[in-house]
Amino acid sequence: MVRLLAVAALCCSLAAAQSLRPAEGIRSNTPSVHALTGLTIVPSPGKRVEKGTIVIRDGVIIAAGTGVTVPADARVRDCRGLTAYAGLIDLASEYGMPKPKSGTPPEPKRGAASWNPNVAADRSAADEFLPDRESAEKYRAQGFTTVAALPSSGIFKGRSALVNLGEGTANAQVVRKELFQHVALQGAPADGYPGSLMGRIALVRQTFSDAQWYAAAMKRYAARPDQRRPEEDRTLAALDAAAAGRQTVVFETGDELNALRAAAVAKEFGLTAVLRGSGYEYRRPEALKSAALPVIVPVNFPEPPSLGTPEEIFNAGYEELRHWDFAPENPSRLRAAGITVALTAAQLKDISKFRSMVALSVEAGLDPADALAALTTVPASLAGMEKQLGTIEAGKNANLVLTDGDLFSNAGIVRETWVDGLRYEVKSPPPDIRGTWSFTLRTGARTDTGRLVITGGRDEPAVQFRSGALTVKATGVALSTRTFSFSLQGDSLGHRGALRFSGPADSLSVKGLAAVPGGADADWRMERFEPMLPKKDSASAAAPLRAALTLLAPDGAFGRTSLPPQQDLFIRGATVWTSGPQGVLEDADVLIVKGKIAKVGKGLSPTAGAVVVDGKGKHVTPGLIDAHSHTAVTGGVNEGGQAVTAEVRIGDVLNSDDINIYRQLAGGLTVANVLHGSANAIGGQNAVIKLRWGMLPEQLKFEGAPPGIKFALGENPKQSNWFDAANPRYPATRMGVEQLIRDEFTAAREYDAAVKAKPSADRVPVRRDLELEAVAEILRGERLVHSHCYRQDEILMLLRVSDDFGFTIGTLQHALEAYKVADEVAKRKVGASLFSDWWAYKAEVMDAIPYAGQLLHDAGVLVSYNSDSNEMARRMNLEAAKAVRYGGVSETDALAFVTINPARQLRIDRRVGSLEPGKDGDVVVWSGHPLSTFSVCEQTYIEGRRFFDRAEDLRMRADIAAAKAELVQKALRAPKRGSGASTPMPQRSSVYSCHEEHGADTAAEQEGR
Repeated sequence: MVRLLAVAALCCSLAAAQSLRPAEGIRSNTPSVHALTGLTIVPSPGKRVEKGTIVIRDGVIIAAGTGVTVPADARVRDCRGLTAYAGLIDLASEYGMPKPKSGTPPEPKRGAASWNPNVAADRSAADEFLPDRESAEKYRAQGFTTVAALPSSGIFKGRSALVNLGEGTANAQVVRKELFQHVALQGAPADGYPGSLMGRIALVRQTFSDAQWYAAAMKRYAARPDQRRPEEDRTLAALDAAAAGRQTVVFETGDELNALRAAAVAKEFGLTAVLRGSGYEYRRPEALKSAALPVIVPVNFPEPPSLGTPEEIFNAGYEELRHWDFAPENPSRLRAAGITVALTAAQLKDISKFRSMVALSVEAGLDPADALAALTTVPASLAGMEKQLGTIEAGKNANLVLTDGDLFSNAGIVRETWVDGLRYEVKSPPPDIRGTWSFTLRTGARTDTGRLVITGGRDEPAVQFRSGALTVKATGVALSTRTFSFSLQGDSLGHRGALRFSGPADSLSVKGLAAVPGGADADWRMERFEPMLPKKDSASAAAPLRAALTLLAPDGAFGRTSLPPQQDLFIRGATVWTSGPQGVLEDADVLIVKGKIAKVGKGLSPTAGAVVVDGKGKHVTPGLIDAHSHTAVTGGVNEGGQAVTAEVRIGDVLNSDDINIYRQLAGGLTVANVLHGSANAIGGQNAVIKLRWGMLPEQLKFEGAPPGIKFALGENPKQSNWFDAANPRYPATRMGVEQLIRDEFTAAREYDAAVKAKPSADRVPVRRDLELEAVAEILRGERLVHSHCYRQDEILMLLRVSDDFGFTIGTLQHALEAYKVADEVAKRKVGASLFSDWWAYKAEVMDAIPYAGQLLHDAGVLVSYNSDSNEMARRMNLEAAKAVRYGGVSETDALAFVTINPARQLRIDRRVGSLEPGKDGDVVVWSGHPLSTFSVCEQTYIEGRRFFDRAEDLRMRADIAAAKAELVQKALRAPKRGSGASTPMPQRSSVYSCHEEHGADTAAEQEGR
């Protein structure tokens, strides 16, 4: 074994140990030198030193290994039988931090704080830290010696501090006061702005942009003070290091899709980032691998769900069962993907279960060396403390954990921890009394003899008395560092009643008093003549814990193990509704090659290897398009915290796992215009998506689709149904809505001019304003307006505002009274995307009629029908059929309401909306006439990939039932080894619509009616 050389660390360690507090009375200068001998040392993950010695002087390791010379002034501790590891480090703790006060409004911030109370980047955990003896003991009992203490509230929470878990003052325990900057994407909606996930992301983006601008602005102002002084902002000043990439930003995510969103923000601003995970990362390990960011992973693995009754089995969620099955594999799957992992006890309700949860992850495939690294070398490196912490070697801080047995074994016991060279006893080991002993009991002149055979664990031994053929099991066995006691039934020794024995604990000889029936004086003794020899493990190794099922994408109902392949497709002999110049073709063929429509016509031939679909008796249409959807949005479709929220982006919060995507594919839908809600006069930016079920959020986005933005007029933005008198928000009238829009366009015009002016390098630069930037894009013709509107007067108002400012309205959404001003709408070539037949559900829609679509169509307006509903989006073909019923629109024109017309409104008709050569291979195969209530969608293709197939769907339903039954049986057999009941899963599908109520009428819960 290589001998590790000692280092002369005395001077620096003494300097580090010096206290700033004046001495009271006589100074104590007791030498602090310790030698831990005879132990097994795990100096770093994957390495092991037997019968080693660790020498500590003044809190610093000066030697560790074999052949180490013990200093003459050292206190020597015999640690035979123990194993030493570097102290564990947790980078996601709230240890020592004040608890948020509930029920009382926070005191307004004093000084030059951020305008938004959720931005507290200047907050320092080191300034608020107070050691907590009880909590520290709980952490040390699990082997922790160091944690990152971080603030507990806000979006920009502030800067964490790395602290030791000793019992000294805060001054002595703070190791590094400016550790990480913490940003929370998860969390409950805040009061005011932001009240949604997309608002949180927008605030984070704007704040990092402001911090980068602030540093440049202050520098230029200092050099040239003859210009307007930038506002002082201590939060932006505190963010300087993080915004410049010099300080790590820890993003708290909440689920695996939020982790990808955080990675996108980090990439956009060039941040040095770490993700604080949720336990769901196993669902998308390859995507997280591409992000190339370390992840702090919780080990809050759920216990099996309660399945005690048939009703509970029936109600058990399929995804919940899958998560229970996969959760312990989360760390190992991340490591298998090459992701750097640190582990944390955060999210555990009972920290005493931490080591058993790590053991469970090891059993589920995590390499033990990786587990140890995730709690030592990895967090030390992430914290920039690898020179002080994380391994046992000369020159490092003496932060150690000593165990009896393996650290991550359920049988292992943490005996003691060392923090800064100070010993903290966790569970002192009793003497090892296991083995075979001679036994003598003297009662007066009587002597009884036999043997005691002691087995079991060191802390919880099992005792048997043997005499000849007689074997009696002892009861009431208790062993501490000082006393050993047990009871025997007296009949086994010829006594009536129970015998009780007690004596000082010792590993070689024990003697003491005995309590015998009748009260006679008695004493006993035992002498060990044979220690317990370890048994050879003849049993085969236990099979590793593994999930019963295969991971799917998305991981839940109707997920797949892989994406549908893109294949050449040939549909033969169908009735083809092209929604294009060819009209409707009988007995025609459609050929798709490499995801594009190659030919449409009669008598065509398939390419070699093409999938051939027999279209006889079937109908084929382009993929349906929904011009107004809220599908696949997570965290709220409204950012109602401000009247203008042009900076928020639906594209930031797309939920690719929303089951409604699959359901709408089953109705032939392939494209959706996903819009912000209608709580604001100027809301958020839209996202046009293709329903590529199983892909990631970014992969849903329709490449090259012109960007848009949601406006809203009428009752919703003026808060008719949710006005808060205590916190009024402008506007409260239709007049105010118009003036707010005009004011925003005027400000955006001025902002755009200032940005284009490009001031000289020594002048304070124009601050990037994400809100005005988006509105300026409208003025430049780079972003379409999609406006929620009902009444004719507000429709005319917006048309006239567009005339004044010269911007383009893509669609008037809903536009229930647009038929009254159809000529004005047609004259400006503005599209109208309508409800088919919704009316009379509130005051401002009293004049809505089902003939509006036909009247606008006849007036030359480009008309589409939309769903604004997860449910209605599943049957858009039937919505189109209503145009035939109400007004006699031709069948081909009616189908165009949900195909080529919305494509033209969204300016994506060069790729979708009709079956023409060169366009995307987005097609739907119907069992019959597409406008018939008797027809069903049989297959839906997007770019030649079959994302829905009715026959496959029926098979998957049976597979889901079988998989759930298998998981139920596994759960019924499984022991309760988790950390507690399963926490609520991340929301996987949105439930919003403009004409349905879900809970309270709030801006965050209601899309707008």
